[in-house]
Amino acid sequence: MIRFSLGKVFPLLLLALVPAMAHAEQAITVNWYHGKEFLQPVAQAFTYQTGIPVTVTHGDDSFDTDVILVPDVSVIERAADAGQFAKLQSLHRDSRVPAQWRDRDGYWYGVLLRLRSIAYSPERTKQLNFTTVYDLADPSLKGRVCLLQGSYKSNRSFLATLIAEDGVDKAAEWARAVRKNVTPERTYDNDMDNVSRIAKGECDAALLDNYYLHYMLEGKRTGKYDIPESYTAKLADYAQSVEIAWLEQQTRGNQANVTAVAISRNSGNKVAAAKFVDFLLSDKGQELLAENTFKYPVVPGVEWPWRLKDQGRVRISDFDVNEVKPFLKKADDIFRQAGWE
Repeated sequence: MIRFSLGKVFPLLLLALVPAMAHAEQAITVNWYHGKEFLQPVAQAFTYQTGIPVTVTHGDDSFDTDVILVPDVSVIERAADAGQFAKLQSLHRDSRVPAQWRDRDGYWYGVLLRLRSIAYSPERTKQLNFTTVYDLADPSLKGRVCLLQGSYKSNRSFLATLIAEDGVDKAAEWARAVRKNVTPERTYDNDMDNVSRIAKGECDAALLDNYYLHYMLEGKRTGKYDIPESYTAKLADYAQSVEIAWLEQQTRGNQANVTAVAISRNSGNKVAAAKFVDFLLSDKGQELLAENTFKYPVVPGVEWPWRLKDQGRVRISDFDVNEVKPFLKKADDIFRQAGWE
């Protein structure tokens, strides 16, 4: 019979528990602004690599977690101005993320890119060749464009960028012309609604953040939207009947916006939070993010997932998102004056 002395075994058990206890003390919370299931595989890979537990939440514009992922530069800047973020800048992180996708003051880094383009019905718009956002203002589309509110984050940033690139007058003229082209029905709540309406023949074209089309193709729905199961079953069919036009491919490239990562100034575990940020900016983290959220990696050289490559090798604009902030208020004014709800 083998006998164990509790006095000898207990120290060994304690030594085995110390790493687990240390990791538990490093546990962090991370907010993902859509359904948390999209970030969960990334968080799990980080925990597997580091042993640090991660709890993922999905509050929209929520800033009460250790690590904060923010969907749009307009929200990022507002939160940074309010002092929500801790300083994050480092030479290593700067070397990973091109300057146009990170904060000049060092409070946030872009981790993903989304592209706002035009979704359209290929059958009903054969006479049009969507190559620029200004094609959405074509008079032949009168009564055929589905619209989202001017207050929608992506629309605000999109128009602010257009102002920065092309000037106030041209951007305002575009907003007025597109408003004249919208369907007589109300504006709609989200990009997936508009894709569905194109598929059902209720309109022929709409602005679209690219990743929503992938949500639909994968039959996924986000925690942000209360979508009936009966509707979810049709998402892939709707998405397959719609095509996406990449814009400005012969000139500056398709406009992009960033999903950014920051660390809360109130975090009690900034060291572990910074490790999570560095994981997101690693090649592995970038690949996992792109694969699971259907957005484009910001780190040069990281391979795009097949879902994105299937839509073509789009040329992405290198416009500096730091330049958007001064034009957001003007964008709001233009939308209001043009009658975008």
